Amino acid sequence: MQYLLWLQNMRAKVAVELEDFLAVFSDTAGFFVILICMLYVIVDKKKFCHVLFCYSICSSFNALIKITACVYRPWIKDPRIVPAKKSLGLATGYSFPSGHTSAVASCALGTISQYKDNALLLVILSFYTLIVAFSRNFLGCHTPQDVLFALAEAALSLWAASILMKALEKNEGADKILFVSATLLFAAFFAYTLFKAYPVDLDAAGTVLVDPKKMQNDAMFDLAFAIGFVHGWFLDKRFIKFTTDNISGKQRALRLAIMIVFALVINFVIYSAAKYYFDKRLARFIKGYLFSFATAYLAPLAFTKIERALKW
Repeated sequence: MQYLLWLQNMRAKVAVELEDFLAVFSDTAGFFVILICMLYVIVDKKKFCHVLFCYSICSSFNALIKITACVYRPWIKDPRIVPAKKSLGLATGYSFPSGHTSAVASCALGTISQYKDNALLLVILSFYTLIVAFSRNFLGCHTPQDVLFALAEAALSLWAASILMKALEKNEGADKILFVSATLLFAAFFAYTLFKAYPVDLDAAGTVLVDPKKMQNDAMFDLAFAIGFVHGWFLDKRFIKFTTDNISGKQRALRLAIMIVFALVINFVIYSAAKYYFDKRLARFIKGYLFSFATAYLAPLAFTKIERALKW
């Protein structure tokens, strides 16, 4: 907390534009994941499949630790901490570990591991990850422990994803095993998220400090994204088998356009309707699942049929 207070004092002395920039910069974590999804279908399927598995493992691990540790945000634990206002919108869920940091670090490490000879990419993604990690402390959203553990999560997830990808490549029928085992495992994860006991602490006025139901939202999205990608990946592997090898510029443009359409429909139509009609946790599940499932299966199904019809 002393470190956060020191950074808070620094924040008060610098130009407000720097604080605003770091708030916006750290929130690019979500757009980075979306970019990885785009690159999966228009640049290199194999390489970015590895990255998406790394991200899925890391985000799932992060979500489960968050709802198990149930660590409150710094400003709840210490009222002296005043977070940057513009960073509060996406500072959801429990504090430990940092979701922004784990998302960026897992995608960055996964990409670096697939482009080992690209020194410029290594520098850019490393710098990007460190700035996002630092910004979460600077903005008062996370403690150093939250950020450091998230970085360790990403490194561990990279190792786990590497083992998984090798197993899938070497063993015929391993995709079926992954499909079934992941489905059962994540069903248990969702049950754990919804039915485990959560702390319910009250302030001096008797108001609940943190609503457990709101804390489940991020976990529902992250876990749904992971299992949605596994399901989509399996269906593509079995029935579509789209490729990014030797595709033309017009194919890339078509695929990008279809991905954008799916993203817009999921976010602004389906998710908006789900929030209105269903519990927010279910809505977040639907959004997370559809985003990754559309990336791995629905969009490839659409653009593959169009490409074949046009004889591209």
